[in-house]
Amino acid sequence: MTPLRIGARASLMSLSQSAPILARLAPTPTLLRPFYEAGGDRERGRSPLEEDGVFSLDIETALLAGDIDVAVHCLKDAPTHDTPGLTMAVYLRRDDIRDCLVTRDPDLRLDTLPPGATVGTASLRRTAALRAYRPDLDVVALRGPVSDRLRALSRRDVDSLIVASCSMERLGMRHRINERISPAVICPPLGAAVIALQTREKDMRTRELVSRLHHPETGVEAEAERVVLRQLGGFCNAPLAGYCTTDSDGDTVTYTVRARAFSPDGEAAVDIRRTGADATQAALAVCRQLSLHGVPNLTSAG
Repeated sequence: MTPLRIGARASLMSLSQSAPILARLAPTPTLLRPFYEAGGDRERGRSPLEEDGVFSLDIETALLAGDIDVAVHCLKDAPTHDTPGLTMAVYLRRDDIRDCLVTRDPDLRLDTLPPGATVGTASLRRTAALRAYRPDLDVVALRGPVSDRLRALSRRDVDSLIVASCSMERLGMRHRINERISPAVICPPLGAAVIALQTREKDMRTRELVSRLHHPETGVEAEAERVVLRQLGGFCNAPLAGYCTTDSDGDTVTYTVRARAFSPDGEAAVDIRRTGADATQAALAVCRQLSLHGVPNLTSAG
């Protein structure tokens, strides 16, 4: 049987989250192809985070060309709009959506960091939330793989880091987490903690092979969050955050969609929630309310 060719970024994080996927696809033979020059990962000439799809262009190009059969994406880093000819065929079960605090002192929490402590992050979302919650902290722009950021922490370049909880877990570093931060304090990015498998739209054989990995509840939530991103022009480092949750009560299922838009300086924010039986409609209702609050102007303000 011809191996299923799977493409993923060559970062330690990407390979760590891709390995279990190959195991779950057994007994289907698989072949993993790492991509070392994804635009957002390069050591030199690294694409800015203000561009949509900076981590996925090379992998999508290979998928369209037939060089690979499946692309593995962190959904929050994937393009907001589907690339013509490609589709997100599978959403794996979602992991913890919360950000976490990592420091050298295991007893510290976000509330107990001393005034003036440096916090490393390149995320507009995290920076705005920190400025609103702890304006006495010094946010330092720090970008790169989580492993590089942890080394910067060890070198004392910064006093602490804010990273995704799921990233620490996937790297086997759950024990390094000081505190999982409530979404009420730092709202997660839309598409947080979701791994998506992308295929060619017409490649039904591959779509069937990977379909058993799909988690329906996560799929509904992920698609609702992508609606918000598309409607409001979001991307991986836009001043926009949010998530969809599923609530089951017997035979009744409802979805709550939250979106938080903010000015890049963290001085202003609009936070909207809507609940309904249809996740897409709840997402659209959130977008309408955000638009009424002038979100496009808010998120472009410096």
